[in-house]
Amino acid sequence: MGEHILEVRKITKRFGTFTAVHEVSFQIEEGTILGLLGPNGAGKTTLLSMLVGVFPPSSGTIVIDGEEMSRMSTDGKYGFGFVPDSQDVIPHLTGWEYLQFVRRIYQLSDEQWKAVQNYLSILHMEEKVHHLLETYSHGQRKKIQLITALLHQPPLLILDEPFSGLDPEMIALTKRLLRKLCERGVGVLLSTHDLLLAEGMCDKVVLLNQAHTVATGTPAGLLSSYEVTNLEEAFLKALGIEKQEEELDRALADF
Repeated sequence: MGEHILEVRKITKRFGTFTAVHEVSFQIEEGTILGLLGPNGAGKTTLLSMLVGVFPPSSGTIVIDGEEMSRMSTDGKYGFGFVPDSQDVIPHLTGWEYLQFVRRIYQLSDEQWKAVQNYLSILHMEEKVHHLLETYSHGQRKKIQLITALLHQPPLLILDEPFSGLDPEMIALTKRLLRKLCERGVGVLLSTHDLLLAEGMCDKVVLLNQAHTVATGTPAGLLSSYEVTNLEEAFLKALGIEKQEEELDRALADF
C-alpha cells in the first residue's frame, strides 16, 4: 500500500445555518485515482473549494503530501495541480502568455519549463497556443488548464470535470495521460458526473449526497454490495432514487 497523497478527515463546511459538507473523510494513495461522485447540490464543489484553499473548512483536517493545509506556506500549496470546471479566462492574453504567467507564479526552472512543448504537442495545441484565450473553444480552454496543472509536477491532481468539452480522441488521450502519471506515483482526485468513465478509471469512488458520504469503495466492491451490474445502478440505489422509475411510469401512464 502506497503513501497517502491526500487525507481528508471529517471536514465540514457551514454557511450560517446551512451545512454544505458534513464530516466527509477519505484518502488518496500515491498512484491511484479516486472518483468523487454525486448529484448537483451534493457538496462536491464546496469540498473541492476547501481542498484547493478557496476557503477553510468549518471543522476537520486536510493533509496534502504529509502537510496539514491550514499550516502550509504559499509554496506548500503548490503540492497540487487543479483543473476547475469553470471556463473563465484572461481574454486579452494568448495561451502562451498565460502559460508564461503561470511559469512565473510557480518559479519554474528551465528544465521544468521544457515540458510545456511536449504537453502542447500531445494535446494538439502548438498553433492555438499563440491565439487569444477568448477565441478558445471549451475543450481548448480545458487543455490549457490541464497543462498549467501539470507544469510544476505536483504529487496530487484535483480535477473537476476534466473531460468536459473534449472530443473522443482527446478524452482517450487524457485518460492514458492520467494513468501514466499514476504509474509515476501521482494521486488523482476526479470529480465527474460521468459514471461510466468513473467505473472504468477510478480505483476507488466516494459518493456524496446532501452533504454526506453515502457510499465509498472500489467500483467492483460497490457493484457487489448493491448487487448490480454497473456503477449507475449502484449510484441510484445508494441515493435511494431507483423508486423514481415507478414515478416515471405513473407520470407517463397516459402518454
